[in-house]
Parts: sequence; C-alpha cells; structure tokens
Amino acid sequence: MVKTRMQKQVVREGHTPKYSGLFQSCAVIAKEEGPAALWKGITPRLLRIMPGQAITFMTYEFASGQLTKYGFLTK
Repeated sequence: MVKTRMQKQVVREGHTPKYSGLFQSCAVIAKEEGPAALWKGITPRLLRIMPGQAITFMTYEFASGQLTKYGFLTK
C-alpha cells in the first residue's frame, strides 16, 4: 500500500510531497484512513506471489537434491 501510494503521487516543483518516506507514509495513511488501510490489496498480491515462490522453492530443492546425489554438493 505504501509503495503504491508513494509511486503514484504527483510531485510538483516547489511543493512538499504528501508522502516523503516509509514511516511518514505509514503514519499519514493510518491517521487518515485507519491502520487497516495499510493492508489494502494484500490478498491479490499474495495470490500472485505465493505460486511463484512455491515454484522457486520446489526448483531449488530439486536442483539441490540432484547436485548432492551426483556429488557436486555436500550436506
């Protein structure tokens, strides 16, 4: 949420941006919209990231096992 807000803000020359850093952005969002607003959009993000991380983990375990099996790695 914070990253998206900071990326989408329009910064005008001579004006202070609404979001200037991680902690300041968290404080502004929590104050204006409540603490739950910091977690908006987490479900779609997790649904996108979790399968990729699972594939990465399975690939690593398979490759590590094969390399160990053939003596390229030791435990």
